[in-house]
Amino acid sequence: MSFSYENHNEVGVIGLDLTGRNVAFRLAEQQFKVAAFDWAEQRTTAMREPSTAPRPRVAASVSELMASLRQPRTILLFSGPDAPVNFVVEQLLPELKIGDLVMDAGASYFKDTAKLKKLLAERCVQFMGIGFGGGEKGARHGAIVMAGGGLEARRRSRPLLAALAASVRGQACVICFESAAAAHFVKMVHAGIEYALLQLLSETFDLLQRTLQLTEEELHDISGEWRRGILHGHLLEISGGVFDPLDQLAPRALLRERLESAKSDALGSWVAQSSWELEVPVPTIEAAMAIQEAVATERRQALAAALFRHPVGRFGEDHESVLDEFHGALHAGMIITYAQGLALLNAASTHFGFRFNLNEISRAWRGCSQLRATLLDDIATALEMTPELPGLLSDADLSERVMACQEKLRHAVWRAHEFDTAAPALFASLDYLDSNRAAWLPMNLIQVPRRPPVVPAAFYSYS
Repeated sequence: MSFSYENHNEVGVIGLDLTGRNVAFRLAEQQFKVAAFDWAEQRTTAMREPSTAPRPRVAASVSELMASLRQPRTILLFSGPDAPVNFVVEQLLPELKIGDLVMDAGASYFKDTAKLKKLLAERCVQFMGIGFGGGEKGARHGAIVMAGGGLEARRRSRPLLAALAASVRGQACVICFESAAAAHFVKMVHAGIEYALLQLLSETFDLLQRTLQLTEEELHDISGEWRRGILHGHLLEISGGVFDPLDQLAPRALLRERLESAKSDALGSWVAQSSWELEVPVPTIEAAMAIQEAVATERRQALAAALFRHPVGRFGEDHESVLDEFHGALHAGMIITYAQGLALLNAASTHFGFRFNLNEISRAWRGCSQLRATLLDDIATALEMTPELPGLLSDADLSERVMACQEKLRHAVWRAHEFDTAAPALFASLDYLDSNRAAWLPMNLIQVPRRPPVVPAAFYSYS
């Protein structure tokens, strides 16, 4: 499609990685006039092919794209390793004018986002931070949109954000914050929780297969049964698809790629950095990103050495007993993971003045992101009933559910020790439980008469 300055395009998209390209196509299909640009020629070639469907118009340079936009101009940035946000902004600065709106939709560290906002404010340029939940597929077909910025920027961008968002019960899945940095912080924690849940699922299925010597078809059937209960969710659907005998490649590759990307994703290191700064432990999330691999041996030795951490009672080795054990272990691990992520959001809300509404965030995640799960209904209900809940595990229902499953989690971790296999996320979840339950459980739930008092694990020192 030829490029013309007469189009008076409504929005520019700079950075055409998979997410950026899909956003550009979605906006075009939503009847927005879109101009797009990327420094890599191979990314723009496919977008130039003729089509009867609405398509973005591809510019040959940043200057050409900016000249084609209707003023005041709106620009979406998708930065990446080959074009970091600072490089993109440097290229863009000479073209910006008073009243333009720049929206950073890349994977940016929230403190860098705050600095960028200050830089652009000095030029009277509006700025927003954008986070997408739903991956490349969500960018194409509708995502949860986490958006932060000033009041005028949020008002001005509302139609654009609604066009990018998925819709649940007629409501666009857009959640707005008062600053760009806040949006990128929430996106960071969202990714951390997602990676931790994937790691828990991977470890659970691995141990299940080792214990019962199941075929992949049998594992697929088990995941199908679990999806109909309290563990129902998008990530369990993906993990179950790994064992689908009718689809041997795509789902397996998807899970493997997601777990591998988690270990190298900058978002992971930022989650860990933030947890240390805010003194809020998130060990299950860190374990998914391989940040705690150095203490894995120490953790397993501590488990074997401390008698009070051994599983209590007899556990059956029959098929149904083992399935029930791992189902309970996964259930407890998932609740603990959400508790860590929301605790980090709560601490950041106070420390950085983000003023998060955790109930609103959990309800948005429940509707249309990788985190959508039946469990989030219960979490949202708990936060709605007690907005000032000091921690997710302080909720009576959720804490009772964790304690009802804690011996199953403990035994699943013991199985990993006996098999001499790594299960860092399950180990970390148990550590978190043992180190913190005295602080949040009602006294009637701390029932360990056959064990010495629980003391915090040594490897939870964040000082």
